[in-house]
Formats: sequence, C-alpha cells, structure tokens
Amino acid sequence: MKEKILYIVLAVSIGINVGFLTSIIYIKFNRPDMDCQPFEFRGKPKYIEKFRKMEDSVRRMNEPYIFAIEEARENLFETLKTENPDTHLVDSLLLNISMIQMNMEKNIVRNIIGLKNQISDADKKMLMDFLEGRSKHYEKYKKFNNK
Repeated sequence: MKEKILYIVLAVSIGINVGFLTSIIYIKFNRPDMDCQPFEFRGKPKYIEKFRKMEDSVRRMNEPYIFAIEEARENLFETLKTENPDTHLVDSLLLNISMIQMNMEKNIVRNIIGLKNQISDADKKMLMDFLEGRSKHYEKYKKFNNK
C-alpha cells in the first residue's frame, strides 16, 4: 500500500515538473515581444531611441566597475571571515567600494546631461519627471519608519 502511494506521489510530482517546464518553454518561444518602455516615453520614438542609446552607453561604461565592485566585495567578505578582521582593511575596502559606486553614478549623471542636450525643453521636463519618479522607490521605507 505504501509503495502505491509513493508511486502516485512520484507520478504527480513528475507531472507537475513536466507541466511547469513545458509552460516555461512555451512562454519563452511563443509570447510576443512586450513593449516595456515607460509610459512617459510613449509616442516619442526618437526620444526612446536616444534614451536607449544613453542606457547602452552607461551599461558599457559601467561594466568594468561592476566587475571591480564584485571583486572588492569578495575581498571584503574574505576579510570578514577571518577571526579578527582588520578594521583598517575593512574601512579601506569599503572606501574602495564607495569610490567605484561614485564613478558609476558619475557615468549615469554625465550621460543624462548629454541626453538633456539632445532633446527639447518639453522632453527635458518629461525626462526629469521620469527620473524623479524612479528615484522615489525609497518612499515606502520613509512611510514605514514614520509610523
């Protein structure tokens, strides 16, 4: 009796897994490309193209920093694993991570400034509204902490 239940559970499990994998494969190959542009950009194809170019530029410029920050964090974690971590080394590694992040932010800001120089005043306002909306993702934490 226990053996039959085990076979039934195994068959159901295999069925669920096969169904799940089939769904993933179907969705991957049969769904149409979705237009995921922010609503602020709708109806402005030239602006979208400029924004995408800016994003690609930022991504290319920041790629070396992403690997550098990963390496710096690995060094930090290795240091923290030791019995008595050297606080001066920890501070130095944290400073290095901060400097890398600062350089990444500089690349983003410089590219935004470059984009602003290529668009109309109305589009500049739209860009600033979009960026301001994106930067407010910490608002929920302020509400949570002020309760």
